Amino acid sequence: MIDVAKISKALSDPIRYKILLMLVDHQSNELLCCSPALEGACNCEIMAEFEMIQSRVSYHMKELAGAGLVTEEPRGKWKFYSLNMDTLKQYTRQIGADFKF
Repeated sequence: MIDVAKISKALSDPIRYKILLMLVDHQSNELLCCSPALEGACNCEIMAEFEMIQSRVSYHMKELAGAGLVTEEPRGKWKFYSLNMDTLKQYTRQIGADFKF
């Protein structure tokens, strides 16, 4: 069961929302800086895209991962993030059911 309030809180931050949109674009990207064999993005790419230091990226990604919106996989000194499409689909279905649309 998903936590709609926790997901909504995670999505309420504009930076986190933009990070999720970036991860959507990276679902099938083959030219990644850390590992071209994986889908998603490494924290170094997120740092560069949003001009943030590593600790700020980690903070935002912790919120997204805590809400179940992303998965993370350590790769050496970097972490690699991917969308959790199952959670996103469940969230949109639940919102639709709750608001009857």
